[in-house]
Parts: sequence; C-alpha cells; structure tokens
Amino acid sequence: MKRSMKIVTAVVLIFGIAGGAVAYGKNQWDDIEKRSKHIISYVSDELELDSGQNEKLVALTDQVMQVGKTLRSEMEPMQSNITALISADTFDQDQALEMLTSKTALMNQHAPEVLAALGDFLDSLNIEQKAEVIEFMQHKRGHRGWKGHH
Repeated sequence: MKRSMKIVTAVVLIFGIAGGAVAYGKNQWDDIEKRSKHIISYVSDELELDSGQNEKLVALTDQVMQVGKTLRSEMEPMQSNITALISADTFDQDQALEMLTSKTALMNQHAPEVLAALGDFLDSLNIEQKAEVIEFMQHKRGHRGWKGHH
C-alpha cells in the first residue's frame, strides 16, 4: 500500500472512531468517563471478550478519547475561522488549505498511536469476534447498535 494511501486510511479511521465516539457521546452523556465505560462494557459484552482483550479495548478507547479531546480543542478556534471564510466577500482558498493542512498534520501526528492500539485490539480477536466486527460494520448504516439492538 502506498504511503499516501496509508495516511488517508489512517485519517479516515481516526475521524470515524473519534467522530463516532463524539456523536455517540452527545446522544448519551457529557461525561467522557461514563461514555468510555459504557462503550467498553457494550463491546466487551457483544464480543464476549476475555480479560486480555478487554485490556486492549480499554487502551484503544483511552487513546481514541484522548485524540478526540485534542481534536475538539483544536476545532473550536477553527470553527470561527471557517465562519469568517464563508462570510467573506471572496473565499480565501489559501487560508482554507492552510487550515486543512494543519488539521491533517494533527491527524497524522496522532494516527500511529491510535492505529497501534487498534491493531493490538483487532489482533487479539479470534475469527468469530472479527466476523462480528465485520458484520457490525457492514450493517451499521441506518442502524444503531449491535445485532439489531436499538
């Protein structure tokens, strides 16, 4: 796989994981600790994780939550800059590209840690558990929850 494709894949994964955690959290609780514990409990129950797998899930969740917190703190000032760009008489493409490049650099900075934690967790799963994850991913569009639970 080309290096650029790996970077794009990493960025998409991080946005997906962090975005999912943030979106889920907005619908559940404002307390990141409660949200994290709930996600861990839910996934652990659905996949019937053993203690070693559960530890890897906790590490992954902690890493994703930390990156999400960092990204949210970076996005707050960026949102006002985006509003200014949109409301200006002409769209400043150079400034927009600079903002995008900055965001991409931040994602690239955190991608290795998140991917390492994700890899550790996924590598710990057995064939049946991986099949459950794949099934969930394939059926997640338009549905909430695992195995059709709402």
